[in-house]
Parts: sequence; structure tokens; C-alpha cells
Amino acid sequence: MLQWKKGERDWVEFKPILGAGRRRGKRRRLAPSDCLSLSNSNVGAVSLTQPFSSLAAGRDSHRGLYPWNRKAATQLDPLQRPAPRNANGVSENTTSGKASAGRPHSEVDLAFDPRDFLASDSSIERDVFVLHPNPSGERHVPLLGCPSKNNGVGGDTSTRSFEGAPAAFQQNQMRTGIIGAELDVDPLPDSYFGLLGCRGSHSQPSGHVTQLPDEILRAVFCHLPAVDLYRLRSVCQQWQRVLSDPMFAPWKRRYYRYRKGEGRAVMEMDKILKENNITKDNELCMLNLIRYVSLFQHGRSVNTDAVLNCLQHHPLFKQSKLCMSQTLPDINHAARISSTWAIQAVIVLLSNSVQEIRRLISCLGRPCSTLPATELVEVLYCLATLLFALREKGISISNRIHYNLFYALYLRENPATVSSKQLKHLCSSQESNSWHLRTNASLNPELERILNLETSPHHVIKITGYAGTGKTSLLIEYAWHRPHLRFLYVRPTKPVPEDVAHLFPPNVDFTTMRTKAYQCIGHKYHQKKKLMICGLKPFAVLGSPEGQGSLSRANLISRSLCAFFSSVDEAIGVAHVPGDHRSTCGGIKPMEHHEKLELVEDVKRIWTKMVDLREPSHLMTHDGYLKLWQLSNPNLSQFDVILLDEAEDCSPVIMDIVLSQKCGKLLVGDPHQQICSFKGASEALVEAHRPTLLSLTQSFRFGPEIAYVAATILDVCKRVKDKTLVGGYQDDNTSGRPVGQVAILCRTTAAVFDEAVRIVTSDNPNKIYLIGGLDTFGMDTMLDIQMLMIKETEQAAGLEIRDPLIRLFERRGGFRGLRNYAVQVGDSELEERIAVVEKYGLGLPSLVEKITNQCVNCTTFANVILGTVHKAKGSEFETVQIAEDLIKLPGFQHNPHVLSGFRIDSVPDVNWNLLYIAVTRAKRRLVMSRSLEYLLSFASEYFLKPVLTTNLLGKGLPPKCHISGCLNRIAREAVLTMMKAPSPQYGPNVDGPLCHACTRLRTGPLIHLLASPQLVRTGVRTVMRGRDPP
Repeated sequence: MLQWKKGERDWVEFKPILGAGRRRGKRRRLAPSDCLSLSNSNVGAVSLTQPFSSLAAGRDSHRGLYPWNRKAATQLDPLQRPAPRNANGVSENTTSGKASAGRPHSEVDLAFDPRDFLASDSSIERDVFVLHPNPSGERHVPLLGCPSKNNGVGGDTSTRSFEGAPAAFQQNQMRTGIIGAELDVDPLPDSYFGLLGCRGSHSQPSGHVTQLPDEILRAVFCHLPAVDLYRLRSVCQQWQRVLSDPMFAPWKRRYYRYRKGEGRAVMEMDKILKENNITKDNELCMLNLIRYVSLFQHGRSVNTDAVLNCLQHHPLFKQSKLCMSQTLPDINHAARISSTWAIQAVIVLLSNSVQEIRRLISCLGRPCSTLPATELVEVLYCLATLLFALREKGISISNRIHYNLFYALYLRENPATVSSKQLKHLCSSQESNSWHLRTNASLNPELERILNLETSPHHVIKITGYAGTGKTSLLIEYAWHRPHLRFLYVRPTKPVPEDVAHLFPPNVDFTTMRTKAYQCIGHKYHQKKKLMICGLKPFAVLGSPEGQGSLSRANLISRSLCAFFSSVDEAIGVAHVPGDHRSTCGGIKPMEHHEKLELVEDVKRIWTKMVDLREPSHLMTHDGYLKLWQLSNPNLSQFDVILLDEAEDCSPVIMDIVLSQKCGKLLVGDPHQQICSFKGASEALVEAHRPTLLSLTQSFRFGPEIAYVAATILDVCKRVKDKTLVGGYQDDNTSGRPVGQVAILCRTTAAVFDEAVRIVTSDNPNKIYLIGGLDTFGMDTMLDIQMLMIKETEQAAGLEIRDPLIRLFERRGGFRGLRNYAVQVGDSELEERIAVVEKYGLGLPSLVEKITNQCVNCTTFANVILGTVHKAKGSEFETVQIAEDLIKLPGFQHNPHVLSGFRIDSVPDVNWNLLYIAVTRAKRRLVMSRSLEYLLSFASEYFLKPVLTTNLLGKGLPPKCHISGCLNRIAREAVLTMMKAPSPQYGPNVDGPLCHACTRLRTGPLIHLLASPQLVRTGVRTVMRGRDPP
């Protein structure tokens, strides 16, 4: 072994005191003077200021801080006890009688285990070294990642590193295991054990968290999400004092307040943006933003050279450095620390994914960077606040930049997660009833908080969760945690799937409200054969005296009855009558008040006949006996808690049944997945009970790419600002062609049939699985409609129509009468099937036969999964392709002449909900439609990535701009050029570079990061022919 001696310029040999093996001993305890000296060094502060920068090693990173029972050491076997030492520091082996060289307790190495500081990434290099005390007894403090010379920024001139040491010495240090070896410990009283200490002979600490100093609390609180900081202020006065300190995490708290719309935070940000010229009118606003970030203050212990060395490991460091040299030369030649913060800001602005932001945090989180975690987080929150404010001010920059930064910070502050699939497996009834005994996994704070929340009679807990956040699994786990309670798990209409039912513990009954209503009331009508199989249709009341033979009036009566069935009212009134109706001419005509009163009387008479078991002329519907059950004031007192899943699709009548119970209630749902509209306010019923509001924002189904698309739909189309959807750590993508099994989700049945025809008529037809089954797809109804059309044109014998509704029109106008009926009553499903028959005509039976032959009953054997979004709700697939009929937009946001007055807010919310549901069904890959890419452009996202211009230049002329109709070429003088990512919707070879003029239309002021302002101003866009491709 080699030892560096102070005051000498060479390396000398000394013998290893612990042998060549990796035998571990115990560490020496420090005296108060040693602790004071160590606390003033960089190494002494790293454990508190950067607790997460040291990656997990094989051993507990907090070993040595825990109390232990000293009496246990005296009970060891003689062979296990430390060997005694003589006066010369030689230990005598009790078994062999041999003596080994050693040192007395006064000479102890202060050694570190390199596994505590080395990351799993092989590219990360760390300076970990050991200083042996010299013979004079002078003590040396080890430094990690610090230069040997004092640079004036937290340097320590009393220490020397092994920089420049022979490679053989460093390899020998790692091979012999001296680094990390633990030495013998001097005995100390028990009162000094642990962080808080013990009293007397107690084996456990007897201190309290309130005894921790404010500095320790700040170090802990800085790693918590901002929402928790405001929640913890009410715990005690000490926490209130620490969290209310204006110097504690100011940007993290400002970011949270600004997103909440707090007036004072908005005024502060407006002032900052105005004073630093970060405004919409200033085309250099992004450069001014970087200048503002470069003024960020740093701590005295920050070594700028070490920070820059760590930043060099980021893949965007070279591009960012070149950008600053051309666009921000004043900062590039300024102080080191200003350049460091500016480079970090440029890396964030150029990042194209969450992984690149996380890589930045990982690079700066190394112990050798000397950058405290608090300062790193503050800089990132400062950037996040500024980026969010720019979007709020209407500055055209991609919301992808802010989303990537928010996503990475969320994962850093909420590291403990478990997948939804893993949670369902853990909930298996075959396992132990205690979740903590079944797994060592931990939930994220959102799920853990809900699981720890207790319910009480009349207490309502409303949980709003995004798609894939484990809402159903949470309810199952909530019941597993409370075996002493009796639960009722309820869904509005759909039965509980078998793969979910077996996960419930024995103390849960699962059902639907319709099933409960049938058991109490519905079975009576079934026994009398007075129960209608399908829903209430206008033709069911067409022949009654109240219908008066008018199809329009029959439609008004059926709509009024359906509105009454879904309401909480006890009697039929004017409020249930539609405000308008379709006239015989096809137009919309408003209802007069006296017409509504007359219609109410007719509806009451029909409802009376439906309720009467002795009246066979009017059948009862499923919604009808559910309404009767609600009017009977049902009592579910045998249950302690009701778990209501998919609450967004609950009608007011179902919600009233649940809320009227005396037990506790947990309502779980996603309002953005609501596809059923009712004439009633379910939300108002819930708010009247003053529920406890909780939310789930992290999805376990997909990763950052799919999560970004879904979050952008909510942001742009539904103006959701307070809660942002995030995903997990999965690798997913939204570019490229589908691979393997793909699920194609459509809006209408007609679009599903078109996709099925395309597949079965191809050269190599694939196996198809229809979501919901082939029987529910309506193939037989389409064939009946075709028979009706054939009978209208020619006398066809032997054709029998089986559908009762379609057979009714054999005497009421034939095929044309059926089509008029569908339009007049607004039956969209029937209109779709009529459109399919008209499109394929006589070839429909052969196509239906081919589709039937290619269909399978299990997704395992299918190459393609087809279905509507309505039927796919609640499912998930590896790859999802969005059909073109799901949403239609005319073009990109930067082409106003193509949009022709299109407005996002003019589209009904249910259309955006369908698109959101379709996108969030994907787990690994999302194949976007052209209209979906158009929609993302309204968030200024065009899937562009920066590349070095020198990599695009060849020997000849620079390449042309990728946009068709643009004759510009790529500027040689530019440092970076934006490259369009490939898209499967536009065929192969669609990726290519964009000129500065076309880039400016898409990226706005971000163009000034790519080239100098003079070069940007000289860029002129040529005349564009037609519509822009991607």
C-alpha cells in the first residue's frame, strides 16, 4: 500500500493494517472538536445538504447512526470477539497464537466505502480517496470531488487529493479494500448513540422530532413537494416558523402559489417578467430569461469547476455551450458561476424528453459537483415558474419544455411508486391480509394518504383520479386494510369484471345499482313478462293514444321519461320535458310552455301504466325500476362503507341512492372520462355533502411520452391548470409505426366496420378481436337493414327481418322511412348502421362473412383489436392507434388561413373526453392520427429536436428545408438546426431539417437560441404551396 505524507512529494510504502481481504471492522467515533472541524468542510455538509446525491449501495447508507445494545457485544463467542492487542499495537490471535501488525486506537483511518458514492452508470467518475494520518498524529479531513487547490469557493487548503497519483496505487486501494474498511470503535456512553441519543439503558431513542434543530428540518422539508409544505405548516409552531421563512425554498413555493392563481404570486411574477424584459413584445425574451437565471445566487461551498465538469456528461452540454458562445457571448465570457447557471437553463430549453431533464438532475446531483440539492431544485423551480408564466402570457413556446421539467421534479419528490399491476397482484386473496406483510414496495404519497384516511358515518370522500392511476386497485387495497369493516363496492351500470372480483377481500360485496334494484323491484316485472329488454324507444309509445300516431310526439315522450328516470325528482314535471324538438321538416323548433304542460300529462299517464303490473300494454324498463327503487328510499345499513367506482358516469338517481345512506362513502372517478350525459347535476349532489377532496395525478399505465399527449389534451382543450397528469418511469413513445398487436380505437361503429373491411380485404388478412364481442357489434342489424332496402327496390321472397324495430318499417315507409325515423329521433347508432348499408350495398353480406371468419374470441390470438372508445373504456393495450374519425381538425395552429375560424372551445367536452380516453388506453406505444398532431400544435408542439448544423452539412450545398413549398436552405452560420421527428401518418422519409424561417413559425422566440439575432432577422420564408406537412 502507498501513503501520501504531508510535506513530501513522493509516495511511500506502508503495510495494510487489515490485510488484503475485504474484512470490515468498526468506525471510529469523532470527538466534539472533530465534529466541528468536519462540519466546516464540504464532506461534512454533504450528508445533510445532498442526502439523495449518494446513490444506494449494498449496505444501509445510515449505518452507524442507529442505537444498539452494547450488552450484546459481551455475549459473543470467543472466536467472534476482537482480538486483544498488546502495548505495541499488535493483536494476538487466540486460536493460532500468532500476532498481527496493527495500530493502537489513537491512530485510526477515516475511510469511506466507494460504493456509497459511485453510481450505477459506468460513465460517472468520482474522486474518492483516503488520507492516512501522518506519524505526527495530525488529522486530515477527506474531500470528495474537490480540487487540490483552493479556488476561493469552499476549497480546503489543509487537505490533499490523490489527483495525479499513480494508477497502480488507485487500483491497489480498490483491490485491497482499505477504502470502506471500518475500524474499531472507542466505547462511549449510550447517551451519545444515534441522532437524538438514549437515556440510561434504553435500547431505543427517547427523543422527539421537536428536538431537531431548524437546520435539520429545512434539510428534510426541501425534499418534499410544495403542496406538502403548505399542509405541514399547521403541525406545530416550529414547523410553521421554518416553513414560513421567506428564505426557505422561495421559488418552489412561488411556483405552487402561481399555479394556484394566488394574487400576490401573480403580481410578483409580473414584476419579474417586466423588469427583465421577458415579455411577449420582446423577441429576445428567451435570451433575457437565460440572463435572469444566470444571476441566481449560489452557496459558498459550490465549486463551479466541479459543476461544469459534471455538466459535461450531459449529451446536450456541447450544443448548449455552442449556443451560448453565439447567442449570449456576454454571459459566456462572464463569471464562471453565471455561465454555469446559464448552461443549465439552455439545456432545459433544448431538452426534448423527460429523460434528458432527469439526466441533468443526475449529473448535478453527484457529490463531486458540490452543488447542494436545495440550490439545484431552486434553479429548476425558477425555470419552471418562468416557463409556466410565459405560457400564461401567450408567448408561443412549446408547453413540452415546462411539462418535461415538471415531470422530472415530480419523480424526484415522489420517488416511491408501485405499478397498478403489481398492486393488483399484491391484493390477491391468496396472500396475507396485511399489505405490509405481503410486499416491501411503497406507494406514492397520494395513494398512501388516501389509504391512511379513515371514514365515518355520513362522511363523503371524493377522489378524482386520472386514467391509470390505480383507482379501482386503491379501493380494493382500502378494504384489505380494514378487515373489521363491511364494504359494498358499486359500479353504476357495468358488472364487475371477473379479473377484478377475485381481488376483493372477504369483507366486500360487489354489485351494480341496477342489480340491487332488480333484486328488490325489477324481478316482479320480469315474472309478469312486463320487462323491456332494450331501452325506451319512441316506437314503444308510438301506437299509444298519448303518442297520437306522431313520431315526433312519441320521441318527446320517451325523452321526457328518460330525463325523469335519471333525475332525483319524485314526480314528473315541466323540467323533464325537452326545450326543443325536431319538426317534420327537419328543423329545430322550441317548445312552448303550454305544449310542455300538455306533454307532462301524457307522460304521467304512460308512467302510471308502466308501473302497473296488471297493465300489459306498456312495459317497464331497467331505468324505470331503478327509479322506483330510488323512490322507495332504500336502506343499505348492513354496510359500513360504500365504495363507488366510475362515479363520473353515475346518473343523479344513482348518486342520490349512494349519498342518502348513513354509512361512509368513497367516490372515485375521472370527470374527463365522462361519456354519459344526464339532465341532472350529480356534482351538485356531491358538493352539497361537503366532501373531502383528494386527487390522484400519477398514472402507472404509461410513461412520459403518452402522459404528455394526454396532459396536453386536458390543458389545451379543457383548460385544466391546477392538476397535471404524469406517468411513471416506463419507456414509451408516440412516434414510429405500430409493432406487434395494435388496438385501433374509433368513435363510431361505422368507422370500426371500415377498419375491419380494410383488414379482411388486404393481401394478408389478420385475426381480429372486436371489443365487446361480435354479437354486440350489430352485424345482424346491418343485414336486416339491407333486407329492408332490397324489399323496397324489388320484391324479394324468403327474406325475413328479425329485428322488431326494422320489421315495423316494412309497413311504415320501408328503408326511407327508417332513415327518416333515425334522423328525426336523433338515433346516432342507427344512423351509423344505415350509413354502412348504403356504402357497401349488395356486397355487405360477403364482407360480414369475411369479418366473422377472421374474428377470434380472445385477444391473445388476435393481431388487431377493433372497437369504439365507449367499449374500450376501462381497458388497456400495449399499442393504440387513434382512428381519424375520433377528432377532426383542419390544420396546424400556425396556418390561420387553413383553420378558417376553427375554435377549440366550440367543440363539445364529450369529444375531448373520448379522445382523452383513447389516448390513455395505450401502455407502451401511441400511434397518433393527423388531427391529433394538429391539436398538439395548439400547444406549440411540433416534435422538433435540435441537432448540430455541422452534422447536416456535406461537401456540396446545405440541405433544403423539409417543408414543401419552402425553397430555403439550411444556414451554415447557425449553430443548431431543428429536425422534424418521423411520423407514421405521412409515410416514410418525412423527417428532415427546417430552415430558420419555418422554425420561427413553430418555435416562436426559441429560434434565437439556434442562431444570432442578425441571422434570424435575415431569414425570409418563401411562398408556401398548399398546406404544410408535419
